[in-house]
Amino acid sequence: MGRKPGYLILSMGLSAAVIVSGCKGGGGGEPKKDSDAAGTGSQEAVTLTFFTAQNSVYADESGFENEIGQYIKKKFPNVTIQHIHRGKGQDYADLIAAGTIPDIVLEASSNIVSKVKEFDLASDMSDLVKKYNFDLSRLDEAAVAQVRNADPEGRLYGSPFTLSNIVMFYNKDLFDKFGVPYPKDGMTWDEIYELAKKMTRTVDGTGYKGFSAHPGVMMAYNQLSLTPLDLKENKAAVGTEEWKRLVENFKRFYDIPGNEYTSVDDFPKGQTAIAVHVAEKVTSWYNANKDLKFDLASPPSFKELPGTGMQPNTYSLFITKGSRYKDQAFQIIQYLLSDEVQSELSRQGIVTPLKSKAVRDLYGQSLLQLKGKNTGAVYYSKNAPPPAPRQSGLVYYAVNTGKIFDNIYKGGMDLNTSLRSVEEEANLAIQQLLTQKGEKK
Repeated sequence: MGRKPGYLILSMGLSAAVIVSGCKGGGGGEPKKDSDAAGTGSQEAVTLTFFTAQNSVYADESGFENEIGQYIKKKFPNVTIQHIHRGKGQDYADLIAAGTIPDIVLEASSNIVSKVKEFDLASDMSDLVKKYNFDLSRLDEAAVAQVRNADPEGRLYGSPFTLSNIVMFYNKDLFDKFGVPYPKDGMTWDEIYELAKKMTRTVDGTGYKGFSAHPGVMMAYNQLSLTPLDLKENKAAVGTEEWKRLVENFKRFYDIPGNEYTSVDDFPKGQTAIAVHVAEKVTSWYNANKDLKFDLASPPSFKELPGTGMQPNTYSLFITKGSRYKDQAFQIIQYLLSDEVQSELSRQGIVTPLKSKAVRDLYGQSLLQLKGKNTGAVYYSKNAPPPAPRQSGLVYYAVNTGKIFDNIYKGGMDLNTSLRSVEEEANLAIQQLLTQKGEKK
């Protein structure tokens, strides 16, 4: 979803030149401490190896340089960057088996448990936060909570780097065509449902849809802060009344005659009035149809949770337990989260985790397609908090909640049967994981 950077591994090691120089020198002087190696005033060379996800925004050097590499080079001129693209034989397990223990991992916060913790890389950054006076209050509370809630004890394994906030797109041409007022910030799901009914119609043989969304995104980052996993037991928890209510909220849109369940990525084709998805679609949808006249509004909210958006889709930086260069790694993270760097990323349409109004106001200023658009919609709503942390020792399984809708609209199931099917499938997978670990039910 969204930019999908997946993960990025930063592995630090002293260059051969440094090793040689450390063995030479008159008087047998001590080499500089590791904590100085990445400092701007140090002359000691350090090689940083970045390992990035396939098919991600960092999959080629230009994307990597644009968002990360250039800033490290600017701030840390003694650092040499080696960028490795993820491929066959180059994954978490492969690197660890080869003894390449990463220092920093850039990973979606939703994968902290399944990746960072699974491979025993998680390390509490709290001491470094204190040591370098890093102000966590500068960051979006929900995004920080996503990272912290991955640990039942509240240890802070990483820090948000960029977000993927969810917004509402609308086709201005269609609203003009049908004489219906544009959507606006702060609307509720009930209000958008009424709009969707008005905008769903067939004119001169052409069908127009009133609403579309990505069900996986809507479920995974839901505004009700529901988790698909039980917080205290090794089982799924999507068969609840709360989950039923959440699904029903979206199902009613697809039950509007003519507003069938299709891909939200059809929005650029020009026959969908409203689409709810991640903010990064301002680029890919624009590239798909540069003539599309669209604008943005905040995501609809539940009437009992006014002004509450979705949970953020957060990409975070983690310093690993095995790193010998935790201080240097943290200095780099601290700089990447500076107002200076985040302002540049914000201009490019990358959602910042900073709460700074000055940085947020720069959002999308470098993007032609956002000129004159309501870019404030990206930050209009307060991000919903993530679910509470699960009890320690429970296995993790990524429940495919998006399948709830596939079961209904592609498999012909009713809502209750679909929820039960997804839950049973997840429970079976969880039991298989427990069996592999040699644990009882």
